[in-house]
Amino acid sequence: MRAAIHELRNHLSVAMCGIEAFLDRKLEPTDARFRSVLQALHAVDRIIDDLPRDRTVAFGMHLEWIDVCSLVATHVSAIEGYAAERGVGLTTHACEMTHAPCARFMGDPVRIAEIVTNVLLNAINYSPRGATVRVDCRRHENQMQFSVCDAGPGIGRDDRAHIFERGYRGSTERSVPGSGIGLALVKEFVDGQGGTIDVADAPLGGTMFVVSLPGTLGESFCVDCGA
Repeated sequence: MRAAIHELRNHLSVAMCGIEAFLDRKLEPTDARFRSVLQALHAVDRIIDDLPRDRTVAFGMHLEWIDVCSLVATHVSAIEGYAAERGVGLTTHACEMTHAPCARFMGDPVRIAEIVTNVLLNAINYSPRGATVRVDCRRHENQMQFSVCDAGPGIGRDDRAHIFERGYRGSTERSVPGSGIGLALVKEFVDGQGGTIDVADAPLGGTMFVVSLPGTLGESFCVDCGA
């Protein structure tokens, strides 16, 4: 149940910070941004609907054909307000998805949203005010790769072996509020879709998380996704 509460709180925080950023004039309240905030609230509804009726929560996987590029872009956009309220910039770099089959992907839209949200919130929370978090999304043949680079203190070599364990708080994490659940859930959702998640030093300092998820293209190869 703690895991479900953690995910619900994440999406509610994203939605509330988005609205606050509009009211504080930190972000222009465009239709696209309002739709992204609404998407965060829809995620809350889906998580509640997905909960079993008893008190034991085991997140299941529900694979379907999705437009993975649009899904990731929407949830990254929803977090803009959260980043703005904390004085952190957010830049996104993605391949040009002009070839329709590139976006056709077999995956769980709810769990992919959870992966994106948890990794990004983690990066923003550990970045100092004035820093920028970089998001890269690339669709390769039969794979989607999502990476996030933050400007935080980094993760020590000894901690990297344990950061995906529930409740684990590394030596650099103790100054930031948290439960130690988010990255454990990310690993669970990535493993559940047959993917991988790696952690490394970011090129300009901080930490880089790289998530790779397998999928199936509508054609034998992708010609416009920069593979």
